[in-house]
Order: sequence, then C-alpha cells, then structure tokens
Amino acid sequence: MRRLLSLACAVVLAGCAATAPTVVPPAPAPGDVTFTILHFNDVYEITPVEGGRSGGLARVATLRHRLLAADPNTLTVLAGDLFGPSALGTARVDGQRLNGRQMVAVLNAVGVDVSALGNHEFDVSEADFRARLAESRFPYVSANVAPPGGAAAFPNVSPSVVLPVVVAPGDTLRVGVVSAVLPSTQKPYVVYTPPVEALAAETARLAPRTDVVVALTHLTFADDATIAATVPGVDLVLGGHEHENIRAYRGPAFVPVLKADANVRTVYVHHVTVHRTTGAVEVASDLVEVTDAIPDDPAVAAEVARWVEAGTAGFRAEGFDPARVVTVTTEALDGREATVRTRPARLGALTAEAFRQAAGAPEAALFNSGSVRVDDVLLAGPFTEYDAIRVLPFGGEVLTVRMPGALLARVLAQGEANAGSGGYLQTAGIERTPAGWAVGGQPLDEAR
Repeated sequence: MRRLLSLACAVVLAGCAATAPTVVPPAPAPGDVTFTILHFNDVYEITPVEGGRSGGLARVATLRHRLLAADPNTLTVLAGDLFGPSALGTARVDGQRLNGRQMVAVLNAVGVDVSALGNHEFDVSEADFRARLAESRFPYVSANVAPPGGAAAFPNVSPSVVLPVVVAPGDTLRVGVVSAVLPSTQKPYVVYTPPVEALAAETARLAPRTDVVVALTHLTFADDATIAATVPGVDLVLGGHEHENIRAYRGPAFVPVLKADANVRTVYVHHVTVHRTTGAVEVASDLVEVTDAIPDDPAVAAEVARWVEAGTAGFRAEGFDPARVVTVTTEALDGREATVRTRPARLGALTAEAFRQAAGAPEAALFNSGSVRVDDVLLAGPFTEYDAIRVLPFGGEVLTVRMPGALLARVLAQGEANAGSGGYLQTAGIERTPAGWAVGGQPLDEAR
C-alpha cells in the first residue's frame, strides 16, 4: 500500500493574476516525479457570476494555460454536474432545449482531461444524456452507473481510466482515476450500485496498474470521507456536490478530501509528487479564487459568447426577453445554496410572496428551496427576466391547497429538519417565533 503525505498549503494569489496562482512545492528529490491537477466541480454557468466579479470558464481556461506553461504535466479534471440544471440550458436552439449542450461545447474548448458524472447529468432525457456524452471530447468515469437490464455500458463512460503523464523521456507516470456518483436522481435509463462499495472494488482492480489513484467523485462529504478513510489505494479524493470549498484529511494516512466552490468561484490546484523509491504520494493543494483579475481566454470567451447569443435568441423566440428589466432591487439577494437551503432567505421570502400573490393571496405560501438554482448573489440593481429564469429554471405550477393546521405544523417541522438540503422550505406569511409557528402574524392554530 502506498503511503500518503499531505501538505496543507495557504492560498497564494499572484498579484492581479500576473502569473499563474500556484503553490510551489519543495524541489523534488532525485528520482521523485511531479505533476499538477486543476480541479473544479458543479458548473452550471458558462459566464461569470456575482455580477461578473467571480467565476467564468474563459478565466479558468486562462488559468489552465498558465499552469501548463509552468508544468506541462497538468491534468484538468471536473468532479461532475455540468449537463444541468441551468437557465441557459432551458433555452431552445434549433428546436430543442440545450440541456447541457452549451456546457459541453465550452468545456471542450477549455480542455478537460476527464470528468466524473454528477447527479444532475441525469436530469435530462436519455437521448440528451447520450448526446452530451457523444459530444464530449473528454471521457467520463463512474464505477456505479450502468444502463438497465445488463445493456452495454454508456458510451464514453468507464469505471476508471489511466491517464499517462510523461514525466521524462522513457518515464511515464500512470495516474488512475476512479469515480462514483450519489444515486439521488432516479431515471428509468440508469441503474446505480452502492457508490462506496463500487468505487472500492474498482480501486482494487486499478491500483496495481497505477502509480497514483485519484478518486474523482460526486458524492456527499460523508461518503468521500469514508472513501478516504477506508478504501486502500486511494491517494486523494477530489469531489463535488456540496457547492462550497472543503479541505479535510481522513484515515490513518490522512488522505485529503478536497472540493471547490460551484460555478468555478474557486478551483483547486494540486501539485502531486510521487517518491519513486518509496511509492509515497505527496499532495500540496491551493484553493484559487477565480475573479475578474484573471483575463478571459479569447477562444473560450468566443465560444461562450456564441452559446449565449444562441440561447438568447431561443428565449426571445418563446416570448421571453432576457434583457428586459422586471424590477430594480435595492439590496443584494443571496441565492447561494448554503443560504437558501439552510435558513430563511430574502430571495426565498420574495419568491414565496410572488407565488402567494399569483395564487390570489392565500394566507401563506411555501416552496422547496431546491427549486432555486441560481447559486449566486444577485447584486442590487436591475433584475431581468433572465435573472428570474436563473433563479427558477424548472417549470411548474403554483397550487393552492387547504390543510389542517396540525398538518401545516408537521410540514414546517419537516422543512426545518431538511436544513442543508433542497427540501428546506422557504415561506411567505409564516414565521418562527419563540412561542412557535405564526401564520399571518397569529399563532398557528393546529385545530383549524
């Protein structure tokens, strides 16, 4: 079994991104070999977020070019969630919803070496899922998904891959990548096996053929921590799904578990050293903010602009005007998952109130926070139709129901218990007081 050495490194941002933001590990000893991994996860927007100040795949492409210039042995990996959901993905182009077509095209331009499958890859139909796989110029890995009935594996998806890294003439490092996805999106065209068990079994097959094993996962942090602590052969866990950056070390070998922020607000840069004499793997990781201090890569920016233009035309053809200002807000509205899925949020209250008014102003309104997909802070100022689509890209109807107060109390209690998930409830006309729930400013009467 390989011994793992992990180094926790401070964030180093090159001044105004004049050079590649990177951690410089200690010079390798004779016989040691190194390579770099650029890692990001959960990307739903091809353009920057937070009013253009953060994120943006064209900026990630610039960062990738700088890393390649510093270390030609740089791998770019994506830890899942790219086909959906997104506002632009709902636009019709050539008669069909994009459903991730724009994301795959832009990521092809960025230059991804391998991607995990995320749970939101299965939001789309089987035809769209297979089309996105075929359009991708990079492979996907997942050890725990397959078509039903013993059918042949999905095209361009393997349980694991081995990426060769030529570290010197005649010396190739074998980097194994294995993955699993949480089985939260149930569709008739996919069958899941238990993710941790499937990844462990695939790692056992993969490890003897590699020098390094990367678990590129789209799982909960709890599952990732279990993998790091219990699966022999895994050298580092590069994950997604939580949407907020995480750095943790688990197990007797202190295997690192690392996740970046969604929509490439941040990316991770991992410098990996393999000690040839001992087989030990050393990881130095740097969480890098992607801001407007990093210029756009021109080629990727052009690809982004092409899809934004096509999507905008598609929206207009259906009667939407993405640029039309609906209202002007006087405060920033926080739609990040860490906010709307954990506590009452101003954006959630405004949305619920809009539903309440649309339904003829009943006593109260509630909805599940997982409906809010913007995962962004909408800055004070003009709020456009496209902002509305970004907040709520899913279709649906507002329903009015009558229910006993006792049932409403149970629903609200369950919403609180769902804190941290999409089942957390945002409300209007309802508040939690020290004395209990109140509706319309009056204590909830469970007998009504």
